[in-house]
Amino acid sequence: MWLERRWIIGFTCLILVGLLHFVCFDLIMLYDVQKSTTASPIELLWWSHHFAFVYDEVRQCGVFQCRVTNKRQRLSSARAVLFYGTALKKGDFPLPRSPQHLWALLHEESPRNVAYAPFDDFLQHFNFTSTFSRFSDLPLTTQWLPSAHDLISMDYTMSFDFKSSILNVPSPSVVFLNSDCDTMSGRDDYMKELMRHINVDSFGSCLHNKDLPASLQKDYMDNLYSPKLLRFLSRYKFMIAIENAVCEDYITEKFWRPLVVGVIPIYFGSPSIKDWQPQKKTAIFVNDFPNAAALGRYLMDLSENKTEYDSFRGHKLNRSHPIQNVKLLHNLMTYRYHTGDLTLKGSLFQRIECAVCKYAMYRGPIRRANASHYNCPLVPIYAPLESKKEPHSLVRWRLTMKVGQCQARILKTFFSSNKPYNEADFEAELNRRMDDNRCSTDPKLH
Repeated sequence: MWLERRWIIGFTCLILVGLLHFVCFDLIMLYDVQKSTTASPIELLWWSHHFAFVYDEVRQCGVFQCRVTNKRQRLSSARAVLFYGTALKKGDFPLPRSPQHLWALLHEESPRNVAYAPFDDFLQHFNFTSTFSRFSDLPLTTQWLPSAHDLISMDYTMSFDFKSSILNVPSPSVVFLNSDCDTMSGRDDYMKELMRHINVDSFGSCLHNKDLPASLQKDYMDNLYSPKLLRFLSRYKFMIAIENAVCEDYITEKFWRPLVVGVIPIYFGSPSIKDWQPQKKTAIFVNDFPNAAALGRYLMDLSENKTEYDSFRGHKLNRSHPIQNVKLLHNLMTYRYHTGDLTLKGSLFQRIECAVCKYAMYRGPIRRANASHYNCPLVPIYAPLESKKEPHSLVRWRLTMKVGQCQARILKTFFSSNKPYNEADFEAELNRRMDDNRCSTDPKLH
């Protein structure tokens, strides 16, 4: 008990140090800001059409103040222009770009949604980014982990013996909950193979073989951490955690949710995932096995070995030192956005607005983003299949990324010319390059 208290006290001290860091940072920045001759706050303009309403308000960001709007007629007054990745349109950028305009990009999704996003030809035009990459200006790497408390809490954790007795299913007690069936990572192709070797309860629309309880069927996709859903999932020993795409630091609820409920994730996704697990041994990694058959045999053995199974749950069962990863501890102490923050000021959009507000107020050197700010491989990476097969949709995803690279180069051309253009102009240029075979791509994409 004393060790547990000491850990809690230590973690609290780390949080206080982190808060002091941010307060001092704001004060230092305020000291460096040149005093304005007017009382009007600088303006930030949301360019993307992701708001269904007129948005215009003054945002107080610590010691800084900015006016944030989505009224496009305010473009000439804006110091920074903000773009939301999911709502980007290739023919809709504010050109000509004024020298005063900083461009900021918020994009928390994988490249399957915006194929040109990973390429430097596109990213280099932004001065501030907020993505899942640890190298972005406002990293969202752990955004899907509600809080450190959720990670170590025993609220949903069931004992090995209880898990073994409660489910009347063959070992190894694996749950799969997914309704996105066409992924760059070949998730469904891998799961089809795994399900030939072991029993898997699949409750989503992909490879569906069981129905969720009626109380969970309507909104489980919109309430990823609802108490009812967490209690339901906690009965299982293992949970499939295969991301829809493979990018450095692209880590979603698929990894964090099983850890929150004391279930071992079977993970495939971010190559740097081991940088973020709470202890050295908290997940089973698909890449550690040559194929699904080998993984299935391992899960069968592990599901019957209480000592070995619980060795993966140190973040729950080691009450004196549950989180042993210094990088993760530091991130939890300093991160500025997570899904567990339900306050108005905790919204993702308000977080980036304040971050850009502070950056725009600070008259330091202008930064430019690069490929590390998104940090995705240009060739789709997929889970290893038996007989070295490829996922059925891999050819299409490779073509998507080739076209994405061509799109990024066209955007660079338009941005560099700094003249207005529209969607029709963009599509015409893309078709010309495709027809003339001038859409050359990186050899790695072939």
